[in-house]
Amino acid sequence: MRLRSLLRARAGDFLAVALDSDADAILLSLTDETQAIEKSRVAVSEAVDRIAASGKTALVAVNHPRTQLTRGDLDAVTGPGLAAVLLPHCTEPQDVRDTAVFLREFEHTRGIEPGQVALLPVIDTARGLLRAGESLAAAPRTAGLVLASEPFARDVGARLEESGPRLAFARGSVVTAAAAHEGIALIDGSSLELRDMANYGFAGAVLDDPRLVAIANDVFEPTPSVLKRARADIDAYESRAEGSWVARRDGRVVDAPRVRQARRTLDRASDAG
Repeated sequence: MRLRSLLRARAGDFLAVALDSDADAILLSLTDETQAIEKSRVAVSEAVDRIAASGKTALVAVNHPRTQLTRGDLDAVTGPGLAAVLLPHCTEPQDVRDTAVFLREFEHTRGIEPGQVALLPVIDTARGLLRAGESLAAAPRTAGLVLASEPFARDVGARLEESGPRLAFARGSVVTAAAAHEGIALIDGSSLELRDMANYGFAGAVLDDPRLVAIANDVFEPTPSVLKRARADIDAYESRAEGSWVARRDGRVVDAPRVRQARRTLDRASDAG
């Protein structure tokens, strides 16, 4: 799943603009409390089908389990066209497990391969950040983490900044937790400094402006040197001495997790989206 650019869209007029863009994915949301939830669920479900039919990746942000709305949200949108669910305000591993149980229920009853719908916990609080690694490891379907910069800054009493030291710990922690658990790290809320976010190690960004899609696709695309290193790691591991559990290359250990990461890097680069 290629997620360099996730363009946020409403299930209305703006959806056509998003579909015409070069965004890798379109992100819809059911978390707007100003909209009637049943009406929103119908509109988002229809939009997911349109997005999938266009060949783009459809993602939906659902309500947190403690709102008592999550199961209804997933009942409305879980289908063959849904690629992933974002879980805002994920503060503990149980949030992930609860959501994963609902997803498994609807996959089973609708003939969808178990685990097909990925889950992306959204880190938007200090509590969530401190348990990000545990949340990512709480269910096999978790594919990575999303750092929501603006709500996180509010939670810790910081002023939001596009780059610089204020949120550096949070950014580094999310990237590190995602890498340690073989997931991807995405950023929401730093659209003006996308190259800086790519340099941090983020794999993509949530965007509100279609004009930023081309920039995101460029800066988050793996560079030739990264691809070369990934291929070299795979080659070293595959040609390791018989009986060896790891390979050595340039003074580094190349083990199975590093090779899986290298394969994911190549897959993201070669995916036609």
